[in-house]
Order: sequence, then structure tokens, then C-alpha cells
Amino acid sequence: MTTLLVGFDSAWTPGKRGAITAALRRGDGSFQEVVIPQAADFPQAQAAILGWQAQHRPQSTIILIDQPTIVANGSGQRPVENVVSASVSRRRGGMQPANTARAEMFGHEAPIWRFLGHFGGAANPLVTAPQTVSVLETYPVLALIALGWLREDARPSGRLPKYNPERKKTFSIQDWRYVCHAAAVFLSAVGLAETGAWIEEIGLKDKPNKSDQDRLDACLCLLVAIHVAEGRNCLMVGDVESGYIMAPHCPNLRTELNGRCIASGKDPSLWVRVVG
Repeated sequence: MTTLLVGFDSAWTPGKRGAITAALRRGDGSFQEVVIPQAADFPQAQAAILGWQAQHRPQSTIILIDQPTIVANGSGQRPVENVVSASVSRRRGGMQPANTARAEMFGHEAPIWRFLGHFGGAANPLVTAPQTVSVLETYPVLALIALGWLREDARPSGRLPKYNPERKKTFSIQDWRYVCHAAAVFLSAVGLAETGAWIEEIGLKDKPNKSDQDRLDACLCLLVAIHVAEGRNCLMVGDVESGYIMAPHCPNLRTELNGRCIASGKDPSLWVRVVG
């Protein structure tokens, strides 16, 4: 069975462009490149996915998107963000809250809902029956933590790489190269050599731009899609009613998230699941 895997780093709002990339997983478990990362807004991403589906005729499609896909709260954080943000903050990172008051991003007319509607809505990771198209939410920052792609720091947990070139006060070119190299090694190892080489190339830039980072984040989303497609254990943090985030499985991170659930009065068995 052939599966189309898509990594989409959306820009959250209409009129802005994020980035998208894709690969095929063949029935024998090998991978084939479809396209190296390219800039895309929501309509362009939708058109690209439909085009790849028409061209390659996959039996299923797995889309990992870096944007909340279930937002039921009118203000503040989603419950999943309350759980995850503690681990992010512990590693000197921050997490944007998602709520419907942010109308351009999550209001009734936000582009995310039209995109999801075209592909059957947000998928339920707990459903084991095959799904023709599965759109799953991920978060590159949580993937970095799960994979251990962190930098040494005074804190025992380490710190997240500062690789967003738009944040000039905190951006580190060494961190940029670190994340690029790690992603390139992973994708090359599964057979996506062209994508890996592309990432290594932008990793050598002295002055990467935001579009470069968007395309790198699309690759990180694709990396999570590969975990899902291969049936590797993944963490599903949250639930299908209020929102969830998918990331590669990491026992230490799972223990940490379980502790956060207990501290905030949540049942860890319902909020931090291992799927795969």
C-alpha cells in the first residue's frame, strides 16, 4: 500500500505563506521523494496535495500540520497547551495559545477550517481502522524535545534550539545548523536523500530567512508523519474534544507530561497516550 505523507507548516492566518513538503511510503516500506519543501499558503497547500494524490494514486494520505486543528475554547489556552507548555517553558521556549477569539486564525472564517473540511476534518489518532486521509496536528517544538534535539544549558533538561531567524535577539546560527543537520541525517537515513541534501544546504546559510525556517519546519512535520506511517510509537497529548498534539514517543517526556497532568488535576491515562 502506498501512502502519501505531507508535512505542512501553515502560516495560521489568511494571506500568509508557510511551507509544505511530501514523500511517498511504498508498500515495501521504502520512501520516495515527491517534492522538496516549498512555500505555500492554505489554497496552494490544498491544491498541491490534491495534485499529488491525482498523480501518485496513494491508498491513503497522512498530513501532519503545525497548527491547532481542534479549537473549542473561546479564550486562553487549550487544555493540551496547558499540559505541553510546561515542558516547553522548562526548556526556555514559549507556546502560542489557540482560541476562537483569535478570529483570523481560529474564528469561523479562518482558513484552517476550510482546509480541514476538504480533507475530512481533524483525524482521530485513537481510531485504528484505515482512514483514506488523516490530518493530524503536530508541533515541531515538542518533536524536538521528544527526539532530544536540544542544546546544553544550565538547566538539566537542556534548552530548545533558537533557530527562528525572525527573532534576531535570540537567534543562534549554531542552533540553526544543529537542527538542520539533525533533520537532514534523519531524512537521509530513511531514503529521502534529496530532501536531506536540501536541508544540509540551507543549514550552511550565514543568514537564513523566515521562509527557510518555514520549510525546515515542514520537514519536521514530515518527520512526524514518517513516525506515524511506520507505526512507530508516538505520543498523543490531549484529546479529540478539546485538541491534541502528536509527537514521537519519548519515555522521559511522557513521564514529564504525566506529572504535569497530575499537578493540574488531569488523568494522565486520558491525556498522554502512546499510539502506534
